[in-house]
Amino acid sequence: MDVIATVLDWIRHLVSTMSLIDAVCISAAMLLIRLCRYAGMWIYALIALPGTLAHELAHFVVAFVLGARPSFPSIVPTRTEHGWRLGSVAFRVGHARALPIALAPLLLAPLTLWWAGWFLHAASWPLYGLHVWIVAALLTASLPSATDFKLALPALSVVVLLAVSVWLAAKYW
Repeated sequence: MDVIATVLDWIRHLVSTMSLIDAVCISAAMLLIRLCRYAGMWIYALIALPGTLAHELAHFVVAFVLGARPSFPSIVPTRTEHGWRLGSVAFRVGHARALPIALAPLLLAPLTLWWAGWFLHAASWPLYGLHVWIVAALLTASLPSATDFKLALPALSVVVLLAVSVWLAAKYW
């Protein structure tokens, strides 16, 4: 529990170093990244590139650490039957190891907070805009994709079921 409290204190400190203007600029950049989807796939792919690269590298690193023999990340957009895929990493594992690999992009959120807390307040205008863009792209990419959730769902449902069972057992026994 001390580790969780330390991490939460660290996050609280990083967030407290950001100003309201920083939060507004990051939110506006996230909105612009989202709106770039309507400007064409290649424009959107270039605007979202830092986040796409970080998202796919998160999958790759966690898959590599877990011994899932991942393919090298692809960040070239490809058309699929349901739209466009900005990047991908292929790996082969069972459901248990698929859960942390599929949810690996969530690890980008603390990295994003660190980046924002460390670089935003010290940057002057041109670099400030670059850092806001990187933070917004990383925040956008920190959410697992629909495909990631599909891969994680079998193991995630078992984890939720076990957690509810343990909670109910502790409450009523």
